[in-house]
Amino acid sequence: MAYILKPHFTRKYKIYSKDDAIIPAELFKAECVAPNLDGFPYPLPSKKSEYTCYAEGNNGVVWYGATTGLTRYDKDAERIEDRIMFFSAPRHLAVDKVDALLAEGNDVWVLTGDKVSHIEMVMLTCEEKAEILLDETNKYVMRRGMVAQRGLQEIGNIESIYPYASSDNDGTFTAGHAIGEIYHYAVLRDKLGVNHPRTQKALKYATMSCEACLLLMYIHGRPEGFIARSYHLPNEPVPDDGLFYIRDGKVARLSETTASKERGIVGQEVACDYPIPERLARLYRDLGFTDDGIAYKADTSSDEVTSHYLHMKIAHDILGPVDPELDEIIKDACKRTMNHIIDGGMEFIDVDRPTTWAKWSKRYFSTSEFGYVDAPLNAGEVLSYLKVVMHITGEKGIWEKTYNKLVEEGYAELTTKHYDRFFQGALACGCAPEEELMYGDNFLATASLWLLCTLEKDPELLATYRKAYEGWKGTVLREHNPGYEFPFLLSVPGTDIDIAKACEYFYRSEMTRYVCATEVERHDTAKKNKRSGGGWSEYEISALLMPDERTVHKYDRNPYAVTPKEWQPGRSVEGCYVYTFAYWIGRYFGIIDEE
Repeated sequence: MAYILKPHFTRKYKIYSKDDAIIPAELFKAECVAPNLDGFPYPLPSKKSEYTCYAEGNNGVVWYGATTGLTRYDKDAERIEDRIMFFSAPRHLAVDKVDALLAEGNDVWVLTGDKVSHIEMVMLTCEEKAEILLDETNKYVMRRGMVAQRGLQEIGNIESIYPYASSDNDGTFTAGHAIGEIYHYAVLRDKLGVNHPRTQKALKYATMSCEACLLLMYIHGRPEGFIARSYHLPNEPVPDDGLFYIRDGKVARLSETTASKERGIVGQEVACDYPIPERLARLYRDLGFTDDGIAYKADTSSDEVTSHYLHMKIAHDILGPVDPELDEIIKDACKRTMNHIIDGGMEFIDVDRPTTWAKWSKRYFSTSEFGYVDAPLNAGEVLSYLKVVMHITGEKGIWEKTYNKLVEEGYAELTTKHYDRFFQGALACGCAPEEELMYGDNFLATASLWLLCTLEKDPELLATYRKAYEGWKGTVLREHNPGYEFPFLLSVPGTDIDIAKACEYFYRSEMTRYVCATEVERHDTAKKNKRSGGGWSEYEISALLMPDERTVHKYDRNPYAVTPKEWQPGRSVEGCYVYTFAYWIGRYFGIIDEE
């Protein structure tokens, strides 16, 4: 039976200058009296001595202002997680010191120095929130179907987006977005009918992001089945963060970046004479560009490959029956890429060498310190690709032969070794295991093991893959992220998943993906581990905060991390896929429903 989601209060906020005419004059006359917090029944985000004022709102809600932020207290809230809410700078307030409060119904005006915040508590369903977030993404983040994030030229002004953007993992993030929108379309198709305007809108954007993903599998023009991380049009700056080939006729040349100079391969040439399907090329040709001058990013990782295969399987199943042309491109793309991996000896070859992080060979597993720890995840990844190719094409041949060979070589059993090898590797480095988590691996494990548990029909192998998935419980399920927990539940029936706790993510996500740090020195949580390296350091806190009280990020970041405000002052907006991916999976498979 589905867990039923109810309408819920969601934060909406805006910061004004103190002299803005919209601000009620009563705010500046409000009496500031410190609240009596003796015997308060819950831990508070600020010390009791730091609270300087309060205001009473509707239905017994009290707002408490402190020198270190704003607290909302609803003693009668149905969910215990909602009884205490915290608001802080620079996301909800201009500064953390609250000077005065004025409650208006469910909302509050907050004076902080020369700025005033207006915080509204808006009642929304989780589906309404999904649609609001999607509209924001389509307007501010999406570029030619790709969805990652977009920088802002002015802090806090989402209208000031840069006309261009770049991402190290465009394929991964866009695939996650496309999957969410494909399931979005399928839910509305079944609920409202295929011709309903909402259904058609969902189909439009699902198809566009699907095409954008597939374009990355062709934009390079290489005869073999390579995948680009991202691409840039000739009028967009090429960032100095990796290897970029620029197309010129039938060859592409490696541009001058720090990485290409360090390796001494500036100007390296590679063929680019394989035709790009016209349907995909329209994403940039309709804007007036040709193939020449396009810069695509190489040194592709297993992140992209794994995400593409999960996306192609789902797109084939749901979009394929209504879009045969798209389905044929999917079949060609997945076969060409798998052939490239097989021809490369289970490694992704970039011109003259394997890429840094896309290796699934026994050589890598046995000769690299990273390979020993990566092996369980990477073994599952390549087995899942082969399963997807057979599922999509209906062919066996070389795919089944290779799959069986890898199973005979121990790849299936190797998938069950993650827990042991991860902790062995961390301890060998002399650090606490939880400090060495690579959070992006949680998504890759989810993608590959969900595929294997869905597509494998042999009972013994299926049991092995479910055992492998169980081995990720300690790293995946600590996040209480429905984007991980729903696929886990679908893959390992009977597993102990707290659906109500997972759904806190939907209730307490805001209606914007504006990126701005929220964490401060809170009195109700403690710092613990510190991860460091490459000039950065990261503290964890002792409790997982609600999504509206922690920094917005993708699935590849630590949700327990304390983000320094100087790192995220408010200069970007993220895509919505971390919400919509999970939400529409849950709706499609009947794990959740709306009241």
